[in-house]
Amino acid sequence: MIIVDKTPPGRDKVCGDAIGPEGAAELVGLGLPGLLRAEERARSFRLTSPAGVSASGTPAVAGYVIARVEFDARLLQAAIAAGVEFEQLSVHSLHHEGGGTRVGEKLTAPVVIGADGANSVVRRAVGQPANTGKHLAVAVRGYAPTPVGTDGLFIGWDSQPGGGLCYVWAFPLASGVTNIGYGCASTSAGGGRARLVRRLAELLPDFDVAGTELAGHRLPLSTWRPVPAVGNVLLTGDAASLINPTTGEGIFYALASGALAGRAAATCADNAGVVYTAEMKARFGGHHKRVARICPLLDIPIAVEAAVRACARDRVVFERVLELGLGAGTLRGRHLLRFAAAAAALLPQRASAPR
Repeated sequence: MIIVDKTPPGRDKVCGDAIGPEGAAELVGLGLPGLLRAEERARSFRLTSPAGVSASGTPAVAGYVIARVEFDARLLQAAIAAGVEFEQLSVHSLHHEGGGTRVGEKLTAPVVIGADGANSVVRRAVGQPANTGKHLAVAVRGYAPTPVGTDGLFIGWDSQPGGGLCYVWAFPLASGVTNIGYGCASTSAGGGRARLVRRLAELLPDFDVAGTELAGHRLPLSTWRPVPAVGNVLLTGDAASLINPTTGEGIFYALASGALAGRAAATCADNAGVVYTAEMKARFGGHHKRVARICPLLDIPIAVEAAVRACARDRVVFERVLELGLGAGTLRGRHLLRFAAAAAALLPQRASAPR
């Protein structure tokens, strides 16, 4: 097995850097618990609504925050230690040849796994279109000095014209800096990068946004996904549009889909695409359907307010919302009833508010 990347080991990627409990569990399942270090644990989480209502708590299982450049380097070194080869090589095309696929001009493989991100060359080569419109988000991210007193991970949902996913985050790292960023659905991105940076500064006033170098990125949301495999070419992570549309999280999806693709390639190369497609449906089919049903609620300000208020009142709901946004969790009927009760309590306030 060989890993091909156009950049040397330890490449950076615009990312929130947070690895939730289910992402950490994937690493344990891969036999790699040592990739996560005690000082990188993130024990508390705070959510806020567009109106400023907060819900805070300590999840039963800790998450982690690791700079993506460091995490990718650790993953690659673990793969090399397990016997995988690495070659720095730019790939611009794929061609089917006999029983395999030629990757660029040098390599041929019976199975190709496309883990090459939101602008995936592999995805385009097998004829799968890119995400557009409401199925695509854009974000800016940078590392700012961590203000004194900053504690835990923070996600704040924002309300913007056009609806869809709009949120700010601040995830402190053990190194003394905080990963800060703002993302929104492309349908809400009027004003471009300047507006993203402005909202980031407005929503995180304690951070030195003006003095922080920010990078931009596209996030293909899982509300529209290409087929998982075309023949024995398998798509994983961002290349498969596996970005959670409620939070922008993608590391868990990438780890889980990558593990499934790797197992399919290693154990059944002749029909890896069929096996991988079935495994992805079994693992994520129900979850993606439920998330897709919830996503329209992001367009309704009162629904987001109600969700955060329900989290503030009920620890169980708080835990379920984190599982939904950071892993493959779901919301049951009893949780939705609690959201409905919180929304009903908001209605008299909205009716009496001055116009």
